[in-house]
Amino acid sequence: MLDAFARQMLYPAPPVAVPSPPPAPLEEIALDLATGDRAVGWAWEDPGLPPAAPLVLFFHGNGENLETLRWSGFYDELRRMGVPFLAMDFPGYGRSTGTASEEGLMATGDAAVAWARELHAGRPVVACGWSLGAAVAIGAAARHPETVKGLIALSPWTTLAEVAVGIFPEFAVKAMLRERYDSRAAAREVRVPALVVHGELDDLIPVAQGREIAAVLGGPARWVPVPRTGHNDLLGCPVVWQEIGAFLAAL
Repeated sequence: MLDAFARQMLYPAPPVAVPSPPPAPLEEIALDLATGDRAVGWAWEDPGLPPAAPLVLFFHGNGENLETLRWSGFYDELRRMGVPFLAMDFPGYGRSTGTASEEGLMATGDAAVAWARELHAGRPVVACGWSLGAAVAIGAAARHPETVKGLIALSPWTTLAEVAVGIFPEFAVKAMLRERYDSRAAAREVRVPALVVHGELDDLIPVAQGREIAAVLGGPARWVPVPRTGHNDLLGCPVVWQEIGAFLAAL
C-alpha cells in the first residue's frame, strides 16, 4: 500500500485524453523502449528552418501530458522561436503504454535521443526537461554525450529523496521511496553547455537544489534564478523563454 501511495504521488498522470493524430501541425511519433513499452511523442519541424537549427527533446513534469502541454501554449512558444522539437509522454501517460517508473522514464529519454540521432543527424540535440522531466533530461545528456550537445534543466532537483523529505517525514520517505533519480550524480557526467533555470520561490523543489545542479555540471553552465516565481508558474515567465531562446541561438 505504501508503495502504491508513493507511486501515485510521484506519477499523477492527468486524466486528460491525448488525441491521435495530434492537432496540425504536430506529428505523432511512437518509439519502442528497451523496457518493451511504447512511448508516444509529438514533434514539429518546419522544412524551411536552417539545417543546423537545434532540435529540442522535451520531457514534461509529473502532472502533465502532451495535451496539457498544448493547452499551456508550450508548443507555440517553441514554434515562435523556430525550434524543431519532440515532446514525449512517459509510460503510463497519455497514449504511452506501460507503467511509469524510473527505468521507463530513462528509457524514454534514450529512445528520444536515438530517434534524433537517426532522423536529425545534422542538428545539435538539446535535452530539455522541467521538474521530473529535468531528471530525465539530465540523465539523457549524461548517457549520450555523442549526441546531446546541450542541456536545459528547468526546476531540477538533486535527488528525489532530498525533495521528498521536504514534504514528508524522513521515516516515511525511507519506507515508501523505491526510486532515486539522482540528478546530482548524473549532472557531474554532463560536459556540454547547459542552462539551469529555477524559481526563487519554488516551494516544491527548493531553488538551492537547482543552484547545486548548476554548480556540479561538468561543462559550462548558466544559472538563472527567477525572482518572485515558484514552481508551477515558471514557464509562464517571459524571462525563461528569453533565456531558452538565447541559449539555443548560441549553440
